[in-house]
Amino acid sequence: MLALSLPAIWAERVCGQEALRQSMAGEAAAEAQHKAATTIGYYNMKLGDLTLRAFSGMGVQYNDNVRLQSSGHQQGDVIFVPSVSTQLHYPVTQFNSLDLSITAGYSTYLQHPELSQFYVNPGSGLIFNIYIGDVVLNLHDSVTVSQSGYQNPTANGNGDNSSLDNSIGTGMTWDMNKLVFSAGYNHGNYISLGSRVSVPDASTENVYLNGGANVQGGLVLGLEAGGTSASYSRSVAASSPDLQQWSAGAFSRWQISDYINAQIHAGFTQVMPQGTISTNLSVGSSSGLYFNVSLSHRVNQWFNYTLSAERSQNLQSYGQAYATYTVRWSPNCTLLRKYAVSTPVWWTKGTQFFNQANSYEQYGAALNVERQITENLAGAFSYQFINETSDQASLNYVVDIISLTLTYHF
Repeated sequence: MLALSLPAIWAERVCGQEALRQSMAGEAAAEAQHKAATTIGYYNMKLGDLTLRAFSGMGVQYNDNVRLQSSGHQQGDVIFVPSVSTQLHYPVTQFNSLDLSITAGYSTYLQHPELSQFYVNPGSGLIFNIYIGDVVLNLHDSVTVSQSGYQNPTANGNGDNSSLDNSIGTGMTWDMNKLVFSAGYNHGNYISLGSRVSVPDASTENVYLNGGANVQGGLVLGLEAGGTSASYSRSVAASSPDLQQWSAGAFSRWQISDYINAQIHAGFTQVMPQGTISTNLSVGSSSGLYFNVSLSHRVNQWFNYTLSAERSQNLQSYGQAYATYTVRWSPNCTLLRKYAVSTPVWWTKGTQFFNQANSYEQYGAALNVERQITENLAGAFSYQFINETSDQASLNYVVDIISLTLTYHF
């Protein structure tokens, strides 16, 4: 049902609280999706039924605290970040399709070459959709290799916190116009790739089930439930035992007008340790409420924003189990028809299960400006400010990051 909702720079996690999957089932929807996805104007290469879109980018970035050290110990560096992106669509049959999307690159640090690393952006993965009347089956595998240490708020400040996050699974959605049912299963793996392992490896098994009804106009009401089990590397079994979680609640989606959309998910969740932990840590089950409230508003053709707030209990929060609160506001505007500007701000606080003394608080803000220079070439400027505090003073840090990027669409 609910997933940990962190800033856009952070990798998405699979959680026992996973939101209701939107359905695109039904022959009419499948036909529309098929035609839109295979329009040759959207792609720049076509081999039979296979269509491909590719683009590349080159960015330069300055980071004034590459190792995420506390005040007085910061080390800055200039980083070159080339990248390539590919989107592939193959219609296996009239309604069944195979889609691949990958954005990957390599970060090269000039002063700290030991931090240079390969990365894969969130959203990369493989999707196979199978439409059978009003039912759509989905097979998927998504992968992320984190690019920067601040993407993991639970890691220590050594700057070497690269990690692999992979999720593979299947889902089913049955769309009966007024009623929609969804169910699915996901297997997740979190693997620390840094030479200094600061968080444990983890694997999760997740199942979810939800159903909603369109009760009036754009108002949808429904129920949701899910369960997750998490296993952690044995080296941290004393402080991070294997866990199980279940959750149940209700949700509502309301298309208030053509310009305003609201969603609410809320319910009860319980996390239960499987095994023993150190005697100086709290033991027993942890239970409480979860919620996710979001509002999207398109004010006019130049300005829109999204506001969200949530509390979640996540078993795979960067390799450990955390309860988190998150608030995020994301305004977007268009200036002079050529400049797209976004200024997201966020705050999140996390507390580790069974070790209440291990918690963190992070807030940040960003300025992103994009401009289409030519038909094929786009430019972007980005500034990010991130401040994190922890119960362990040595893990406190502040970082400023400035980036310039050029992207060429072939």
